[in-house]
Amino acid sequence: MIRINLQLFAGEKTEKATPKKRQDARKKGQVARSQEFGQAIVLLVGLFCLKLMSGTFLAKLVERFQVQLTSGLSYELNDQSIAPLFLDLTLTVAMLVLPISGVIMVIGGFVAYFQVGSLFTMKPLMPDIKKIDPIQGFKRIFSMRTLVELIKSLLKMTIVSVIVYLELMGDWKRVSQLGSMEVLDILHVVGSIAFSIFWKVGIAIFILALFDLFYQRFDYNKNLRMSKQEVKEEYKQTEGSPEIKGKIKERQRQMAMRRMMADVPQADVVITNPTHYAIAIKYEADQMAAPQVVAKGIDEVAQRIKKVAKEANVVMVENRPLAQTLYKTVEIGEGVPGELFQAVAEVLAYVYRLKGKV
Repeated sequence: MIRINLQLFAGEKTEKATPKKRQDARKKGQVARSQEFGQAIVLLVGLFCLKLMSGTFLAKLVERFQVQLTSGLSYELNDQSIAPLFLDLTLTVAMLVLPISGVIMVIGGFVAYFQVGSLFTMKPLMPDIKKIDPIQGFKRIFSMRTLVELIKSLLKMTIVSVIVYLELMGDWKRVSQLGSMEVLDILHVVGSIAFSIFWKVGIAIFILALFDLFYQRFDYNKNLRMSKQEVKEEYKQTEGSPEIKGKIKERQRQMAMRRMMADVPQADVVITNPTHYAIAIKYEADQMAAPQVVAKGIDEVAQRIKKVAKEANVVMVENRPLAQTLYKTVEIGEGVPGELFQAVAEVLAYVYRLKGKV
């Protein structure tokens, strides 16, 4: 026989995070987010927009160069005249790049919203003493997350290096002839090769980012796991301990019982079983549409109702079927239903005759 102390496993985080734990982590800025996924989407969208506008971009740029160079023939190029020329070309490039930048910013926002939803918090920017704890820092250095980040960095470097090498080797003939080409031809060849490299790199990083996105969510859920004891403690904090809730319910029952017993002396009649059931009925013709149950109970509670009624000189009438039906169908404070109104009216008429009210 091997004895195992189950307390050793009490602290293991085997339970899924509760909604409260997830909400608290979100408020602290702890969310499942892949930086590579956003970078890959932004790179691909930027390349796509640049491809669509490359013809217009190049034509506008060449046109501006021609205008500036042509007008430059009428005046001497020097330190004073070159500054306006450079500023004009810079503004031209900025105006051409601005639409692409706007599209990239919008797409970047959508990608961020897709990953984490609507979230704004300053908690990650707040100083935290744990971040300078050498022990925690040592643990982070040799953690699984650090290893995964290292592997991702090596993979990205390898991917970029291999794609650049294959692309240059595959188009080496044109690359080797760059020195003998015109300026526009050089720009065309370099732009074509660069676009092909960036496009293939973007696709490769996007595939890598998909795996990283799933890993980030897996790691996030794993880090949020809770032990059984933590789940119990959170339940106590949010819902209250079962002992306290039981005491509160008992106190509420006692208060409801006292209020009910206080209404018995004002009743017109108490209908009994006679031993097990007791239902106190009150009727005020000018205020109530139907007779009302002000108290009811079985066994011990029924005996207490009858005792209070006796002390208050409230008439008690034995009617077993009516007492049982009223107890099962009418709650305290409710009026007698139509199907029982006739039977209750006969009882009240009997009571009124006894008191000389009719």
